[in-house]
Order: sequence, then C-alpha cells, then structure tokens
Amino acid sequence: MNVEINRLLEGLNDRQREAALAADGPVLVVAGPGTGKTKTLTVRLAYLLAEQQVAPEALLAVTFTTRAAREMRERLERLVGSQADRVCLGTFHSLCFQLLRAEGHRLDLPRDFGVVDRRDQVTMMQRALRRLGQPDNAAQRRLHDVSAFRHRQATVDPPAEDAGLAEVSEAYQRQLRKCDLLDFDELLLLCVRLLERCADVRENLQQRFAHVLVDEYQDVDPVQQQLLRLLVGDRNHLWAVGDGDQAIYAFRGAESEHLLRFEQSYPNGRIVTLEQSYRFTPQIAAVASQVIRRNVSRRSLALNTVNPCGLPVHVVSFPDEQAEAAWIVRQIEERVGGTSHYQHYKGKVADTVSRRDQSFRDFAVLCRLHALTKPLQEALRNSGIPHRVVGEARFFDKKIVKDVLAYLRVIQNPHDDSSFAHVLNRPPRGIGGQTHAALEAEAEQHGLSLCAVLGRSVRLSSSQMRAAKSLMKLIEDVQQNKEEKPLSQFIAYVADFTGLREWRMEQDLRHESDLLLLRSIAAKYDEVNTETALRQFLEEATLAVAVDDYDASIDAVSLMTIHAAKGLEFSEVMLCGVEEGSLPRENGDLEEERRLLYVGLTRAKERAHLLHCRSRFLFGTRRDREASRFLLECDESLKETTVISSRPRRSKQEPDQLSLLG
Repeated sequence: MNVEINRLLEGLNDRQREAALAADGPVLVVAGPGTGKTKTLTVRLAYLLAEQQVAPEALLAVTFTTRAAREMRERLERLVGSQADRVCLGTFHSLCFQLLRAEGHRLDLPRDFGVVDRRDQVTMMQRALRRLGQPDNAAQRRLHDVSAFRHRQATVDPPAEDAGLAEVSEAYQRQLRKCDLLDFDELLLLCVRLLERCADVRENLQQRFAHVLVDEYQDVDPVQQQLLRLLVGDRNHLWAVGDGDQAIYAFRGAESEHLLRFEQSYPNGRIVTLEQSYRFTPQIAAVASQVIRRNVSRRSLALNTVNPCGLPVHVVSFPDEQAEAAWIVRQIEERVGGTSHYQHYKGKVADTVSRRDQSFRDFAVLCRLHALTKPLQEALRNSGIPHRVVGEARFFDKKIVKDVLAYLRVIQNPHDDSSFAHVLNRPPRGIGGQTHAALEAEAEQHGLSLCAVLGRSVRLSSSQMRAAKSLMKLIEDVQQNKEEKPLSQFIAYVADFTGLREWRMEQDLRHESDLLLLRSIAAKYDEVNTETALRQFLEEATLAVAVDDYDASIDAVSLMTIHAAKGLEFSEVMLCGVEEGSLPRENGDLEEERRLLYVGLTRAKERAHLLHCRSRFLFGTRRDREASRFLLECDESLKETTVISSRPRRSKQEPDQLSLLG
C-alpha cells in the first residue's frame, strides 16, 4: 500500500479501515451514531480513486439530502482534490432527474420537463379533483393516498380498492403533463420504469458505474431499492452504510427490513459493524443502548465510546409547558452567560456568569412535532435569545425568493401553470382571485395552459387585458435578455425589471437580505451559460428540502423535530414531550417510536435532557400527561431526575410576558 493511501487511512480505526478497504462485492456497513460513517464512506471513495485507479465518472454515491451530498463532496475534495468534482454524487431525486433529462424521451417525456414544487402539488391535485367533480378540500390527503397507490403499483399487485385512486392519480398526472411537469414520486418511479423497459440504457449505466455507494441505507424505500438493483446489476458492487436503529422514516415509505435481509439478498455479501462512537459520553451511550436493545427487529450493535465520563442523562418533570419553556431558557442563560433581557430584568447578570462558556449554536431543542415548541418560541423571543426553527419552512419558500423562482420557471417554461398563476398578479396587476379562477376554468375547458389562454380570453376587462399583454411582453423581453448576464446578475435583473423587488421592499425591508442570499446561492453557476445555469439552479431549488437550510455557523439555538435532526449533533440537547401520546405516539409502532427517542438522544455530545410535562396544552386542548414508558427502560444509576413543582400564583407585580420565565 503506497504512502498516499496510508495518509488517507490515518485516523481510521480498525473497523473503519476494514470497511473502507473492503474487496469488491456487496458490503453493508452497520454504523451506529457518531461512529464516523460519512468519513468512512468518503475514504472508501478516495481509496477507489487513488489505489484502485477507478475513474471518477465510474463512481456513483447517493444519499437523501442535498446537505449530506454537499458535505460528502467537500470531504472528498479535501482528500483527492479536483477529482471529486467528476464523481457522480447526489441525492436519489437529483440522480433520477438527470437520468430522465437525458433519456426521458424514451418514455415520451418532454426534454425540458420541470419538477413541481411540493407546495404546488396541492394546487395541481385541487385542479384534478375539480375536474373529476370531487371536493378539492382534501387535496393534501389525496396526494398522500396517490403517493402510496403509486408505490404499491410499482412493488406489488394493487388491491381492488385502488380503482378509485387510479382515476385520481391519472387526473392529477394529466394536470402535471399539461404543464410539462413531474412530481417527486415520478422522478423515482419513472426512472425505475426507464431502466426496466430500456435494456440499453440500463446496461450502459451498469457499465458506467463500476461502484455504487449508498448513505443512510436504512431509509431506502422499495422503489429506491429496485432502482439500486437496476443500477448495480449482476456485479453487485454495492457498498451501503446505514443503521437500522435510526430508521425513522416509515411514514414516507422507508423499509429498513432490507438491512436485516442483506445476506438473503446478497448471499456473497460482507457485513462490517462500526460500534466505536466518537460523539458522546459513556452515559449517553449507555442510556441509548439500554433503550434501543428493547427492540426485537434489529441488528445487534454494541455502541461504545472511549470519551471521558460526563453527567448523567437528565430527566425533568414539569407541571406544564410554560414551566418547561422557562426552565429551558434558564438553562441556556446559565451556560451561555446570562446576558438576555430576562437576566437583566431579574438582576442575575454577574461577572461569574458573564463570559460565554458556550455558544447558542451548541443547544438544540428537539421534539416530535413543531407544535410542541410554540410556548418555547415565545419564551425565547421574550428572553432575547437568538433561535431558529429548522425544517418548518425552506429558504426557497420565503416570499420574495418564491416570487423570483416562479418568474424564472415561467421564463424557462411559460406553460408551467403553477408558476404562471403565482406571477399573474405579483406585483398586483388588477387580476384578482375571481378573474384568476375564471381563467383557470377557461384553460381547463379548452385544454390550454394559463399562458396560452391569457392572450385570447374573453373573461378579461379591457384594463385586465392590457395588464395581461404587458405581462406577456415583460416575459418575452426577459427571455431575450437571458444570455446577456451571469445567473446571479440575471436574478437581480428579473427582480428589478418585474417590479418584484420594489413591491416587496415596500412591505418589509428584510426581503432585501433574502434576495441577496438567493443571488449568492446562484453565483456558483455564474461561470456556466445562463440557459444551463438556470436549469441547474432551478433543479437545486426544487429538490432541496427544508433541513438542507441548516447552517451550523449561525449562532442561534436550534428548534427542530427529531426527524429533521438526524445527521446533526449538538453539545447539549433538550428533548421535549417525552410523554405518553407524544413519544411514543398513541397507536404508533413502538419499535419506531423507540428509534425516535434513540435518534434524539444520540444527537447530544455532552449533555442530554429528557423533558416531560404532567399537563400540556396542545391543539386547543389541555390534557394530563404521563411520562413516557421509555424513561423506565434504562438504569436509574445513569439518570438524574428533577421534578419541578407546580408554580405558585403569579404576583400582580410581575409583568405578564416575563412571568413565563420566572
């Protein structure tokens, strides 16, 4: 083994090295939290490039979030330099997007198809339901039903009761195709169909990708599993890393059973287990292990660490959610240095706590549902503690950002009805909701797009017709000037030329910073011709998920769901709502509920707090709550328990808002 490879392997333990250097063939790496799975995967890629002399273009690595793919590429670039740029590395959806762009004509897809935004899917479904004469107020639920129906069609014989869903699915798909759009499910399903039907495409890909590597293998659903089989082929050069104990995405179709069946699926497969965690204290490792070992459907994994001993896992019982929020604020204040409005009000700022031993970014508050954090958000605002709610909304869904993206999509494809409907009256042009609805009905009647019907509609008044023609002229002018500017400058031009920037600035000056950030994201495409840059940028914006927005450099307390926190780590984690009915959820699968607690607990590096309320107001109702049964599943010697007594009556001299923190 040469000196260069020895350098790559420095810092890997024996199991990590075994996984990174494994011989060709199916390999499953079972990696517990904090055991260095991303590091091992990137060293595996570097080893194949440097030692095995595999061409970068012959390597395919897939994961589930743009954030994870970006981190992987950055690590690989540090190891092998510019070769990293030539490795095919991205999410399942981005891979399928690229394949369908290249070969989708085999399935009669338009070459320049777009991908409908997740929120605009609801609009498309509403139109489909109205077309069928069905009420459109259940569009979100019908989308979920259609998604499940499509996956059943792809993997098993559909049951008879799916007949009604087939009609809805077809009507919804017609709405998408009228606008030259696919949705997220179709990216995967149509890619599988392409590879199954077109042997030459399948064989070319199997020849191209000598090695297929998969991150977060436990989250693969049956359609993605079939896609991997088609890509890997008979050579079985599959290298996958995952942890069944962190399988928490059953609600979106993931089935972690393929980890348990790996030997049956790949009889010549090899399994390597990573059990040495570098993330957390022995106490956190022990509690997490004691909780998760109660699950029956799992691969045994003995999580351990050589990190120094820390504090016991802290279990805290509160009378209600207001006391819980106040306690969290006090804990953060004490760690960071007591400099908030609340501490000044109470006279608690002193030299002994004024230095910042920790940063706000070191803290995360995790919960099962965003709704559980509402009282805490109010308390944090009152205290002046900087915080952000991660995963609740994407940056690409912010108002001016969504406006600009809609214009860019219309510039690229004027028949994208969802985007055209968005720009129709932004800024206001006198085309209100009733006129918009009439235009949509007219478009439906004649089988035309909104853009096509706009110039010939008899529903518009003379002033509205002038506004419509002005909009069409504006879009044509912008299209003609597209190639004259790099993408970041083109975005600024669109925002100004359409009047969006001035209109949004009049509402809130903070839109300016969102527009600047959008331009900075687009700047990485400035060296590419604008047509290609626009297509790639819109792909990134569409396929991004909310958790991709997480930025570890921002000094703020993070509030997020356990699902959004997977893959992240924080010095101190406070896990709220560890109560019967929340965690575990009522009638939920107990093994998956236990995995949720395991994932939440193992985000903590130094200190973990498991919090529960004896009474909680949620979704308009106050109910008595019991502590989660999971809290009884670990030794008392590993826990420290605190019971916060019920609050005394509030003093009349205490201001209302600050009383939440007292």
